[in-house]
Amino acid sequence: MTNVVPFPIKAKRPSPLPRQRVFYIGFRYVGPMFCQDVQHLYLKRKGLVYGERWWAMITYGKYDESDSRTYSIELEECHENDVPDMLDMFEVGGEVNFAELEEMGWRGKVTHSALVKSLFHSCYDGLRFPSFVSPLKANEFGTKVMSQGRSAESFLSDKKLHAYTVYGGGLDGFVWMNLASFDGREIRARPVRLHKDAPESLLADLRCKRSG
Repeated sequence: MTNVVPFPIKAKRPSPLPRQRVFYIGFRYVGPMFCQDVQHLYLKRKGLVYGERWWAMITYGKYDESDSRTYSIELEECHENDVPDMLDMFEVGGEVNFAELEEMGWRGKVTHSALVKSLFHSCYDGLRFPSFVSPLKANEFGTKVMSQGRSAESFLSDKKLHAYTVYGGGLDGFVWMNLASFDGREIRARPVRLHKDAPESLLADLRCKRSG
C-alpha cells in the first residue's frame, strides 16, 4: 500500500507594495461660483500607525501668492478602509476603481457588494461615473443608441477606463465611454453625455477615433 505524504499548502503572499506612494486621481472645482479654480488631487499612501495604514488626499500649491515654492498640502487623511468614502467626499470616487486602488497598494476591505441600481436606465446598474459625464435618461434610449451599442462595445473592449468614441460626428449629443463597476472587476461601454466644462486636454487624451 502506498503511503500518501501530504505537503503543506503554501499561503498566498500578498503582492508587495509599489515604491510609488503618491498617485494622481483627478481634479475638482473649488472656490465661489463664476470664480472657480481647478484643484488637482493626489492620493498618498502613508505609513502604519499601530498596525493600521493611513492614506491622505493631497494637492500641490502655494500657501501665498508670493511663495516661490510649491508645497504638498494635505487636505484630509483616513484609515485604509475609509479610502473609498474619502474619494467620494472629494467628488473623485468615479475616477478610480478597486482594482486600481489595489495596484496603488491599497489593502482595505470592500464594504459594499450589492449591485447599485441606477435611477436612469438599467444598463448603468453597478457602474461608476467620472465627474465630467452624466448618464442618458431612460427616454433617450431610442433606436440610434441601441444600434450603436454592439459596435461601441466591440471597439472599446480593449481600451482603457474612461476611453470613449464618438458616432455621427458628435451630433448625437452623447458618446460611448468605458465605465467601471463599483468593485472594479468589470469595464463596460455605455452611452454618456460629456459635461461642457470638461477639460479639453483630458477629453483629447481619452478619445479613441474609429477608422472608416
